Amino acid sequence: MIRLDSHDALDLGLYRRVVREGEQVELAPALLQRVDQRRAAMLRALEAGTPAYGVTTGFGYMAKHPIPAEEQRGLQRSVLLGRSVGVGEPLPREVVRGAMLLRLTGFLSGDAGVSSDLCRVLAERLNDDWTPYVPSGPHGAAGEVIPLSHLSQTLVGEGFVLEEGERVPAREALSRRGAEPYEPELKEGAALVNGAPFAPALAIALVDRARPLLEHATLAAALATAVTSASARPFSPRIGRLKRDLQQVAVQERLLEWLEGGDLEDRPQAPVSLRVVPQVHGSALRVLDAVEGHLEQEVRGVSDSPLYLLSDADEPEGFYPSGNFHSQVLAFDLDLLAIAFAQVANLVEKRLHRLLDARFSGLSEQLSLRPGVETGGSVLHKGVVALCAENRMLATPASVNSADTSFGQEDFQAFAFLSADKLRRLLDNVELVLAYELLALRQARHLKGTPLPGPLERVCDELGQIVQPLEADRPLGPEVDRLRDLARSGRLLDY
Repeated sequence: MIRLDSHDALDLGLYRRVVREGEQVELAPALLQRVDQRRAAMLRALEAGTPAYGVTTGFGYMAKHPIPAEEQRGLQRSVLLGRSVGVGEPLPREVVRGAMLLRLTGFLSGDAGVSSDLCRVLAERLNDDWTPYVPSGPHGAAGEVIPLSHLSQTLVGEGFVLEEGERVPAREALSRRGAEPYEPELKEGAALVNGAPFAPALAIALVDRARPLLEHATLAAALATAVTSASARPFSPRIGRLKRDLQQVAVQERLLEWLEGGDLEDRPQAPVSLRVVPQVHGSALRVLDAVEGHLEQEVRGVSDSPLYLLSDADEPEGFYPSGNFHSQVLAFDLDLLAIAFAQVANLVEKRLHRLLDARFSGLSEQLSLRPGVETGGSVLHKGVVALCAENRMLATPASVNSADTSFGQEDFQAFAFLSADKLRRLLDNVELVLAYELLALRQARHLKGTPLPGPLERVCDELGQIVQPLEADRPLGPEVDRLRDLARSGRLLDY
């Protein structure tokens, strides 16, 4: 059980425990009391006639349209329904639960003006494995109103949730839990759809997927170095320290771990694609570390709009319009990660091409036992070339796009969802690129007569359990699939 005593108590470790491992959350009574105190201050302002966006006015272009008092509560429910226009496959369970958790912790600051009852409902749904069916797109609003509508409407008994992989009406799923549909009070419907919890939830899932992929790419580079008998001198950490680059040093140290110190003999330079592995992978690692640092901030943040803030110094108490729903930094981060991993895959493509070339590898042409008669591994490179070409298209930034919506009231978007989807597809391709390279490396090990460093021999033994030596041409697609599954499992990194 994770007890939340403050809205900013969450960190990435606790986030993963709740979202992935299903650990229960408990809300401290004193924290809920403060939430209600803040709400009471907001309600007093509303009773005094203070206008509030999305409460006493309409939304978006209708922000100047007053809402009669008798219709204000109904607006809080209808906003959850009328904006649910997403279609397609659902977002992953982890992402949806992550958004629920971040919506809860943002509310616990009190700045959104919601009630402790709504906070309790969100905690209860997290604890009973509530998984709203949130379509994967399209999401072109200034914030996250469309996916948040799909998520939040399930709390009031509308829309669908996923139960054991099946789509079930939310009202039916609530009944199974002995729970009643929640009726949002003033400001609560607006608070449920105005924020940006999905962007960090998407980014956390992608960062946690990308980091082991980079490790696999470093492993493959070490194996390519060993099977081609290239010098490990470019991997000396002294080189990275001269650059004052901690991430480059980390990659160099990891390469030498795989190589058990490596062959430090002075010999003709290997192709650039081998020598710059620490620089490319180190740069990708730097991006990953920076994004994770931003995410540590994001999971403690409040992204609501408008906020109801108490007086502070010269700033008065009242409603404060906010742009915190605009996930610009994460859109930039996701675009930069796509560029970084497209380059990691480009490096694989060059390494693989050199590996198939006897002039560089010292092995048989195309890694074939009968060059010219048998295709060998040359066709593997063709698949990687296609994947890298697609990656270069996917690496085009989404965050530079912008469009007017709501008749010009919402005239700027971060497009974090589009950045995330492009990165997801690109990481799929990187997995496949590495699978192609691992298949070629397994064949190279078969052709090489001398033993490899211990950790790499054990990796090759694992590969050998899945892929037999290429003694004659055969269909390799199924073996590539199996190697992709092996990389996804992370077992190779245990050596």
